[in-house]
Parts: sequence; structure tokens; C-alpha cells
Amino acid sequence: MFKIIVTENTEQSLNEIIDFYLTEHTIDRTQKVLDSIDEAFIKIAKSPFHFPICFDVRAPQENIRQFILHDTFKIIYRIQPDRIEIIEIFHGKRNPEIIKEVD
Repeated sequence: MFKIIVTENTEQSLNEIIDFYLTEHTIDRTQKVLDSIDEAFIKIAKSPFHFPICFDVRAPQENIRQFILHDTFKIIYRIQPDRIEIIEIFHGKRNPEIIKEVD
């Protein structure tokens, strides 16, 4: 299983997700969302090549993949030889142009 690294960009996105869910939903709902994201990270770490290439980024590459979570979140990650870098968690209600900025 690969080691998961969360980038600063992803940390910022996670904080925005937490803030949104705490504002709009209950603490229990927020925790369920975070648990689902954690479970997605585990699935990615176990089988990173199982999920499709992300063609939404500026320069699609074989090692940049995506995991769709509950038709709500797109987790974009980069497969490195010794780790997986989670480079963005994108909520479907955000501006899709943000994904193009992923390096």
C-alpha cells in the first residue's frame, strides 16, 4: 500500500469543506463526510491505478488520476514511485476552472 501525502492545496480544500459542512449541516454529517474522504484515501492507496486518468487538469498524465466520491467530490491525486500525493479535493459546486490549475 502506498503512503498518502496531502498537499497544502488539499489541506485548504479540506478546511473549506469542513467549514461549509459545519455551517450548513450537523457535526455528525460533517464527520461522515470526513470519514468517507478517509476511506477514499485508503482505497486510492491500495489500488491507485484502478481509478481513471483525470482529463480535467491542464496537462493530463498517466500518473494523475481521479476518484469520484458520492458524485459530490472529485479527489485528484498523483502517483509517485513511493507515495500518492492528493493534490486536490474538488466539490461539484465549486468553479470547475479550479481543476485546470492543478499541476
